[in-house]
Amino acid sequence: MSNKTYNDLICDTSELIVEATQADEAVFEAGSAERSTFEPLLSDLRIRYTVLLSRLDAVYDQLLQPQKRLIVKRLLEACLGRLLEIKHDLVELHLSDLTYDDDEVLVKLGVTPHEAEPCVPQYFVREREEEIEKKRYFITDTLRKLGYEPPKPRSLVLTEQQAVIIIQSHERARQGRLRGQFMKEIRLLKEKGRDQKGEMSASAATAIQRVWRGFIARRDTKRRKHEEQLLIGMKLAPYSESKAIKKTEEVKELRRKVQKQYEQEYQDALERIEEQLRNQHGVKINERIGDELRRWISEYFERTGKFPEFPSEDGGGSRAMFSRQGTGMDSDLSKSSPVSSKDSKKSKESKDKKNNKVEDNKNKDEAEDLKSFKCSTSAFLKDIVSANEEYEDIWKFREEDIKNEEKCDKDMIEREKMIKIEQEIRNIVDDMMRSELELLQAALDRDRAHKGKKAKKPQKKVRRGGKKSKKKKEKDLTPDRTTESLFEELVTNGIIRPFPLVKIDDFIGEKSFVASDCKSQGQEPLPCLGDIRQLVKEFCILPLGSEHVRTNSPLVRSVLISGPSGSGKKMLVQAICSETGATLFDLTPGNLVGKYPGKSGLIMLIHLVMKVSRLLQPSVLWMNDAEKPFVKKIPKTDKTDPKRLKKDLVKIIKGICPEDRVLFVGTSRTPWEAEQKLLFQCYSKVIQIPRADYGSISLMWRTYLHKAGALSPKLELSCLSRVSDSYTIGTLLAALDTVLTTKRRLQLRVRAFTAQEVAVQLSSFEPVYVEHDMAAESWWSKTPMEKRKQRVMQRLLELEQENEERAAAGK
Repeated sequence: MSNKTYNDLICDTSELIVEATQADEAVFEAGSAERSTFEPLLSDLRIRYTVLLSRLDAVYDQLLQPQKRLIVKRLLEACLGRLLEIKHDLVELHLSDLTYDDDEVLVKLGVTPHEAEPCVPQYFVREREEEIEKKRYFITDTLRKLGYEPPKPRSLVLTEQQAVIIIQSHERARQGRLRGQFMKEIRLLKEKGRDQKGEMSASAATAIQRVWRGFIARRDTKRRKHEEQLLIGMKLAPYSESKAIKKTEEVKELRRKVQKQYEQEYQDALERIEEQLRNQHGVKINERIGDELRRWISEYFERTGKFPEFPSEDGGGSRAMFSRQGTGMDSDLSKSSPVSSKDSKKSKESKDKKNNKVEDNKNKDEAEDLKSFKCSTSAFLKDIVSANEEYEDIWKFREEDIKNEEKCDKDMIEREKMIKIEQEIRNIVDDMMRSELELLQAALDRDRAHKGKKAKKPQKKVRRGGKKSKKKKEKDLTPDRTTESLFEELVTNGIIRPFPLVKIDDFIGEKSFVASDCKSQGQEPLPCLGDIRQLVKEFCILPLGSEHVRTNSPLVRSVLISGPSGSGKKMLVQAICSETGATLFDLTPGNLVGKYPGKSGLIMLIHLVMKVSRLLQPSVLWMNDAEKPFVKKIPKTDKTDPKRLKKDLVKIIKGICPEDRVLFVGTSRTPWEAEQKLLFQCYSKVIQIPRADYGSISLMWRTYLHKAGALSPKLELSCLSRVSDSYTIGTLLAALDTVLTTKRRLQLRVRAFTAQEVAVQLSSFEPVYVEHDMAAESWWSKTPMEKRKQRVMQRLLELEQENEERAAAGK
C-alpha cells in the first residue's frame, strides 16, 4: 500500500480515538454506580481500544515518516496500557479473570468476535530483531560446543549415496509399472481377441458417444458446483501460498527497509543540527541569559536592598525566580483553613446520624456497596489525549511536499533542539549566577559590617516529592563478572534453554459464542480455547512486550497454567517467549537435579537467575510440574528433590518489581495435589485450559487437514470432531501425524482421507477421563478468585433474605 493509505488510516484512527476517549471520560465522570451499568460501558471501551490497537499497530509497522512514527508509538503504547487497565477493571467487576464480550456491543460497533481479540504488536520483536537473533545464536553456539546439536529442518541437499538410493528405488518402481501395464494389455488381447474386420458396429459407436457425453456433463456439473461452494465459503480452496499475499509481504518488507533508512537519516540529522545550532547560537544565548539575570538581580537589589534567593535546579532555576510575585498572598491563603466551623459541625452531625442508623439501613448500605463499582484511575488516558492532540495540531491538516513528505522535518528538529540547548545553557548560567550571588552577598555583609548575621549558605538541592524510598539493595554475589559470562554459565547448566518459535495464534481454538446468552439467563458460561488464548495475551504477552506499559499498567508477577497432558501448556510458554523476544529460564525441579548443590549453591542459583533475568529482560521464569514443590508427601521414586525451591519461590516472585519485565509462569497437570495456600501465595493469576469444545476441535481438524491436502468431500468432519471429543488437541495432532505418513500423503490423490483412519488410531491413545475433569472442576472452585466471587454472591443472597424477612415481619 502507498503512503497515502497509511496517512489516511491514521487520520481515521485519530477520529476514533477522540470518540473512545470521550466515552472513557464519561465512565470516570459517572463515579460509583451499580455493577450492571458499568458492564456494557467497559465492554464497549475494551472493544474500541482493541480496534485502535490493531489499527495503530498496522500504521506504526508501515509508516515511513520518523517523527510521525514517534507520536504513533506513544498512541500505540498508551492504548495498549489503557486496554490492560480496562481488562483488570472487568476482572474486578465480574470477579472472574474470564471476561466475555457483549453481543449487543459487538453488533453496535460492527466488530466480529475475532476482531475483538487483541493483537500482539509487531514492534515487540521487530525493533529487537538483531538482539534476539544474537541471543539465539549465542545459546545454540554454546550448546554446540558442549556437543548438543539442535534439531535441524529438513534440507533439500542430499549426499551422493542418498541420491543414488532414491534414484534406484524410483527406477525399479518405474520398470515395475511398465511391466504390469504390458502384461495387462496381453491379457486383454487374449480375452477379447481381435476384430478381423477392423470396423465397429453403429450401436457400439452410439454407446461410446453416450458414455462420453455423460462423463463430460457430470464433470462440468461437478466443476460448477465446486466453484459455487468456493464462492459462498462452503468449501476451502486447495492450500497454497497466495501470490497476492506474498506480494503484499514483499511490499511491506521493502517499506520496512526504507523505514530503517529514514530513521537513520533522522538520527544523523538530530546530531548534526544540534551541533550546528550550538556553534551558531550557543554563545549568544549564554550572553543573553546572563545579561537578563544580572539586570533582574540589580533591579531587585535596588528595589528591596537585598539579593534574591536563587532557586535550585529542581525548583525551576531562574525561570521560577522570574515568576515570583513576592506578595505573600499565597502563604496567607495557605494558612487559612478552607473548612469553616459550621462545616465541621455539619460533618459531626452527619457522622452521628450514620452511627445511629438502624440495622435495616446497614444491610441496605452493605448490599449497595457490594452491588456498586468504581473504575480505577488511569495512567494512560491523559497520554492518549495529549498525543492525539499533538498529532492533530502538527500532522493531521498539514500539507506536505509530495517528494519529501515521508522524510524528517528539519524545521521541527531545529525548534526542539533550540529549546533543549537553551535549557542546558540556562542551567549552566544558573550555576554561575549562584556562585556570583554568594560572592556578592559575602561582599555586602562585609561592607555593612554585620557581625551577628552571617551570610546564608546556599540551599542544598532537595528532591521534590519527599525522601527517596529506602529500598534494600540485594548483595551482588558476582560483581566482577560480565553479563556474557553469567549468560554462558546458565546456558551451560541448562537453566537458559532454546525454544522453538511459536505464534500465539497457532494455539487454535474458537471463542465462546454463547457466553452472552448464558449470562443473560443467569448461568455461568464455560470458557473455550479461544478465550484462554486471549487471557494469555492480556496477562502475559501484552504487558511483557513494552517497558512503558509494564511499568504503569496493573502488575502481574506470576501466572499458573493448568491443564491435562497435551492441552498446550508448554506451547503457550513458548509462544509468550516468541511473541515478546524473551529469554526462557527453566526452573523445573527435574532440570535442577545435580546443579548448584547445597545451600550456598541454591543462593547462587537464585542470585544468577534474578540478576541475568533483569539484565536480559524481557524474561520468562518457567517451572513445569509447578505443584511438586508444594506436595505434602513426595513419592520415594521421585529423586528430583522438588521441595528445594519451596521456601524461596515466594521471595523470587515478590522480588519482581514493576520496572522488571520478568514473568514467572508455572505449568501443572494436577495442581490439586499441592497445598493450596502455598500454591496461591506464589501465583497471582490462574489460567485453566478446559476440555476442547466441538467448535475448537472442528476448527483444528479443518485447519491441519487443509494444510496437509487431506480435506475432501468424502471426509465426515463433523463425525470426526464428535469422536475426538474426549481427547486433547495435542493427542489429536499426534494421532494425525501417525496416520498421515509420507506414503499415505502420496496416496491422497488416489484414495481420499477418511475419518475412520483417525478414529482407529485414536483408540490407542489415552483420553481425558471424567475423573480428571471432576478433580479439575473441584479445584477450580477453590481458587482465590472463585472463592471471593462465591462469598460476595452468598452475602448478597443473605442480605436479600434478611430484608425480605424484616419486611414481612413489619407487615
